Amino acid sequence: MQATMISYTAKITELLPNGKIIKLRGYTNGNDDYQKAKSPSGKTWTYFSNDEQISNWIEKGGWIGVRIPTGLYLVDVDDTQEGELLKELLEGENVNHHVIKTPNGLQFIFKGETDQTNKQGQYQKYVNRLGITQDTRAAEKGYIVFPTENTKGRHVIAQSMGELDELPHYLYKVWNGQKTPSPMSYPYETSGSRDGDFYDLSRRLLTCGVSKKDALESLQLAYEYFVPYKEDFPLSTIKEKVESASKKINEGKTEAANEIADFEIHVSGLSDNKVIPKPFIVQDGSLYSIKTVKDVEVKNFVSRHVPFLTKEFHNVERPQVLYEITWKQGHKTISEVVPASTIAVRKELLELSEKGFSVNDNNVKNLISFMDFYLLDNELKKYYAVERLGHIKDSFIHPSITKDIEIMAIDHGEKQILESLKMQGTSDTWKKEVFERIKQHPKAVFFVLSSFASVIIKDLRLQPFIVDLSGTTSQGKTTILKAAASVWGNEGLMSEWNATKVSIERKAAYLNSFPLLLDDTRKANDKILKDVVYQFSGGRSKGRGSLKGSQREYTWCNILLSTGEVSLNEYAKNQGGVAARIIPLIDEPLKKDHENIIQLHEAMENNYGAIGVAFLKVWLENKKDLITEYHKFRKFYVDKAKDNEVLNRLAGYYAAVHFTGSVLKNKMSFEIDLKAIADLFDDIASENKSTDKPMQFLDEILTDLDSSRQDIYYDYLPQVHKAIYKKGQLYLMPAYLTRFLGVEEKATRREWLKRGLTVGKQEKNSYVDYKPLKHKGKTYRVIPVNMDIVKEIGFDFEEVSGNEFLNQ
Repeated sequence: MQATMISYTAKITELLPNGKIIKLRGYTNGNDDYQKAKSPSGKTWTYFSNDEQISNWIEKGGWIGVRIPTGLYLVDVDDTQEGELLKELLEGENVNHHVIKTPNGLQFIFKGETDQTNKQGQYQKYVNRLGITQDTRAAEKGYIVFPTENTKGRHVIAQSMGELDELPHYLYKVWNGQKTPSPMSYPYETSGSRDGDFYDLSRRLLTCGVSKKDALESLQLAYEYFVPYKEDFPLSTIKEKVESASKKINEGKTEAANEIADFEIHVSGLSDNKVIPKPFIVQDGSLYSIKTVKDVEVKNFVSRHVPFLTKEFHNVERPQVLYEITWKQGHKTISEVVPASTIAVRKELLELSEKGFSVNDNNVKNLISFMDFYLLDNELKKYYAVERLGHIKDSFIHPSITKDIEIMAIDHGEKQILESLKMQGTSDTWKKEVFERIKQHPKAVFFVLSSFASVIIKDLRLQPFIVDLSGTTSQGKTTILKAAASVWGNEGLMSEWNATKVSIERKAAYLNSFPLLLDDTRKANDKILKDVVYQFSGGRSKGRGSLKGSQREYTWCNILLSTGEVSLNEYAKNQGGVAARIIPLIDEPLKKDHENIIQLHEAMENNYGAIGVAFLKVWLENKKDLITEYHKFRKFYVDKAKDNEVLNRLAGYYAAVHFTGSVLKNKMSFEIDLKAIADLFDDIASENKSTDKPMQFLDEILTDLDSSRQDIYYDYLPQVHKAIYKKGQLYLMPAYLTRFLGVEEKATRREWLKRGLTVGKQEKNSYVDYKPLKHKGKTYRVIPVNMDIVKEIGFDFEEVSGNEFLNQ
């Protein structure tokens, strides 16, 4: 019970920090009306003050609500299909947000701190700039029903790992949709009314005061994400619609030129050895500009903060310049590292207002001018910088061992990772207090060794792969994930699977060589799990377009350590490539020794990070000599895999982990039973059908046929023709295999034939797996199955014929 209470308050704190928890009626006291269930339980709002009250109310059938706290803003789309489309757009545009699924649609949570967002207010059924109808909840004005165990169809489906982004401008309200509905019919999967609808939306946006620039950007986003069918409807059509609508309503506005004032550049004074260029001056800690009007100098206020550029960084990986910008706020000095574009582009500089910097629509132009002139008159000290960890060109980046290179962490999520790579205790105390308590458990040892191995797989020329620890609840999976995290830092390195694909990509890219640790697959969407497995093992983020071209793709080369109640292989049974990228560890990693687990948790609280740094130093000093040893381990496991294609591909990955254990044992005096690690490979091969994908497919096909024998052609042609059974031989129909195996068909049939699971014949110097079969007066092309294998698996397709039945 306590765990449930904590989970609700903790989740509310994560999604809606400082949100007040409200007592909602729910289905208490005989209420069965959904609308009434969402209302407060009394005439006035009642707030919960502790977890016990929440739990007791939920047990009675009550619901809980949360008031939107200051600094946040919520958009509610009451159409599931449009909500899913908007979710795809936000993920594709890398907008950090949370998502809650409701019975009617989706709710999106953003940051709401700027004046532009706050001006949106709270409303119902307004059409936004994308043409989607939405409701909103403003800070301290609205509330939502928060997902609990008794709110059917309502749950959190995505949570941003980084700091939330401000409400995007394309979600600003435009007109009242109750009076004038949106002209759009998303998604446009056929040609339909695309042309007319986009023209109508363009005209309405411009009529309602949206600028041509913002209207065009919004419509281009709608085109990219909401129009699957783009034949005869190129992107250029969108601009034509906007131009045509603009002419129609005689929009005569022209956008103001963003020209930087032609100030005379010379030194006006000094401040802490920093040159302040004229016409700017610093007075009482604020920035002013001086303008001469009829020979009289007039002082104009610019900003209450003076932005000093203190360092210049050059990205090691790509041509990029960043600056450290510093300003005083009271008695504190605030420093932010930003790309060079931030101090040159109006929109990007305005985003620093979120950090407390005094920039707004009125002074942004002058601040850009000031910083441009400041760079001309001040020579900044130059530094090298990286924007992620691990292998970067010829260096390995870790905050404890990297010198002379600044590690950037611009996003909140990246800062959390960097702050988690800390050290407590020593490598010896970690071995004695943490590893000592798991060393007798091969699966736990293998999982933790994988955390070490993550930083060396790039040197071993391996692609990223996954080690998946699965089993029923309360078997120590999360404990062992925490042990794996303790190799490199504290538990802040761990995340839940309940995250968006984009956020997982970004975290994998920032960690780069360090392990990505994800807990509890049941909290993730099944589709996301399958997509992440493929995307992660490719080591490169999904290619995404932008309005100007293509977004930069992220890369990584590390190991994903995952836990869950169900093996990741089960989420993509019919995807052969998945099994070849996952090392599955099934069932309890630790014996149920309550006292030992408590001591293990205490040990991990006091010992983390130091052992990983010690291992890194050993590896970096000796890797040239050690890498040759790895190939012996790889050959050993390739020989063990024999002809199993999936195990053959896993052999290199498994060998890397075993090899890492050998390095730790021989170079760092670890007590590791390497024979138990080797034996575990055999257990994986025997326990997991997914590691023998061709046999798994054959087993599934025979199971399907066994359960639908009416589809097998014995004496009478079935309506759905899957197979023929004649004289003790089973023949599979090619069309059935095409439907069942999909894209895996050719590779699977080739592997079956190679391994003798089907009966082939030689034809013009090559083997084919099909033959003509005459049955009941017709000839069919069929694929004969090896009946010895069928019987070995445990199937018998012999059936008593009608004549035999009459003679019994």
